[in-house]
Formats: sequence, C-alpha cells, structure tokens
Amino acid sequence: MTAVTLEASADRLRWESAYRGAYPRAYRGLVAMGARPDEAEDALHDAFLKGLERKAAETILSVDGWIFVVATRAWRRRRIRERVLLPWTMFVGVSSVPDEAATDAIVALRSLPLRQRQVMVARFVIGLSQAETAELLGVARGTVGATTSQAAAAMRRRMEGEP
Repeated sequence: MTAVTLEASADRLRWESAYRGAYPRAYRGLVAMGARPDEAEDALHDAFLKGLERKAAETILSVDGWIFVVATRAWRRRRIRERVLLPWTMFVGVSSVPDEAATDAIVALRSLPLRQRQVMVARFVIGLSQAETAELLGVARGTVGATTSQAAAAMRRRMEGEP
C-alpha cells in the first residue's frame, strides 16, 4: 500500500469512529424532532457520506453537532421533496378532463413569472407553510407573503378577464 492509501484509510477509520460515537445522540435528536426511525437512519447515513467526502474527522470541531445539523438538513430536504411529489401522485391514472374553472386557474398560474409561480405552487398545491416555502426557495419569509399577495392578485385579474 502507498502512503496516500494508508492515510486515506486512517482518515476513514477516524471518521467512522467519530460517527459511531455521535450516531445514538443524533438519531434520538432526529426522532425527537419528528423524523420516523427510517428517515433518521437515512439522514444520518447521508451525513456520514458527506463527512467522508470532507475528511470531516480532521476539520470539524464538534462532530456531534456537525452530524446532527447535516442529518437534519438532509431529513428536511427529503421531507420537502416528498411533499412536493406526493400531491402529483393523485393524478396518476386519472383520465377525466378538468372543469373550466380549474383550467382557468392553471392558465392563470402558468402566466405568472417563475418566482410567483413557485411560491403559489409551494403554498397552495403542495401545502407548505410560509417558513417552509421561504427555506425551500432561499428567500425571506416576508418575501413569500408579498409574492403570494401579488401572484393571487395577478391570477384574479387574469381569471376575471382583465389585461
């Protein structure tokens, strides 16, 4: 084995040891926050892999805190992704034609600028809160509220036939 391979192997062993020590506390913390046991495991495995990529055992001051934060972010991202995709599963196998009002709403929604469309879909199709929408889109919570109001007004004007 070369010196680089031995060093990489030692880094991996240090990280595995640090991860195993932090795992029980981080797992309990995720479950306490509302993650299902399988979600907590998946999120912690994601954190483990991110740590391997970074050679985290050498560069992180608080391994417990880092693993918990990275796993929490992974869990939240996965939860939001599932919430984004779940509403669309109800359309699988549906062959009925939407009524005129629904078609008008879709046309009005499609006419909005991208940011307004994203906010409206996140808030009213997916059902995310203002805070979740803000986090998902990387904007301030107040921006979500203002954008929602502007988009709703634009959709209302469009559906009522105003230019």
